[in-house]
Amino acid sequence: MAEPAIELRNVSFAYSSHSGRNVLDGVSLTIASGEFVGLVGGTGAGKSTLLYTMNGVIPHLVGGRMGGSVRVRGKDTAQHGPSSLAGEAGMLFQDPDSQLFALSVREEVEFGPANLGLKGWERERRTAAALAETGLSALADENPRELSVGQRQKVALASVLAMEPEILLLDEPVSALDWRNGHEIYELLRKLNSRGKTIVVVEHNTEWLAEYAQRIVGIDAGGIAFDGEPETVLSEGKAKKMGLKIPCAVQLSHELGLGFAAATPKKLAELLRGKK
Repeated sequence: MAEPAIELRNVSFAYSSHSGRNVLDGVSLTIASGEFVGLVGGTGAGKSTLLYTMNGVIPHLVGGRMGGSVRVRGKDTAQHGPSSLAGEAGMLFQDPDSQLFALSVREEVEFGPANLGLKGWERERRTAAALAETGLSALADENPRELSVGQRQKVALASVLAMEPEILLLDEPVSALDWRNGHEIYELLRKLNSRGKTIVVVEHNTEWLAEYAQRIVGIDAGGIAFDGEPETVLSEGKAKKMGLKIPCAVQLSHELGLGFAAATPKKLAELLRGKK
């Protein structure tokens, strides 16, 4: 049996600034290599905190009390921090400006490979490949700060991809983007996932996850409220009770009296054609 990409066992965490209250409380979760998993939940539910345990940001860079264990491709995050896990799990944050600092797009993207100790041809190869993958080759000499927010998020993503991690962790990566740029980011994630990359994304917009994720995990009060395929979990009462916006296709399938939910407009159309 293949080793899991990520394995959490009875994980708890309390921030130093939260008066000892557990933000995560006894979470056990296994994510297989090559899965595309969405993490959903209300504000303060613990979903971003959970994501930060998956590359060692917690406990190494964020103060607090942690219990349980997290293994990333077999490496225990108690012994391996974000730097040593950079080639295993790359992190993309919500705000691209929190990750950008260089004076050109190329310098920004090649910083990661350089930090891994790569030199010469290999560093240039990774930088060029990441720029091409994200459609940024023509902007390589531009200042990232002068680009649109959508382009800046692609620069941040290219910087992660240049380190060639097997796992991509993303914290609401399209929340500040318009639909076109958000669609481009998610289409790129779909393509990377089809090549075997493991994708774990915190996302408040269930429409995106219904379309792209293979599995959705609901986080509530620091624990797992539900875990399953989009068609199943988004049609259950638990998702609605957590205040999640249910995708339009799911709502319509119920209103039309179909026997089970369609998570996307395409699947709803297929169901309706089958009813004729």
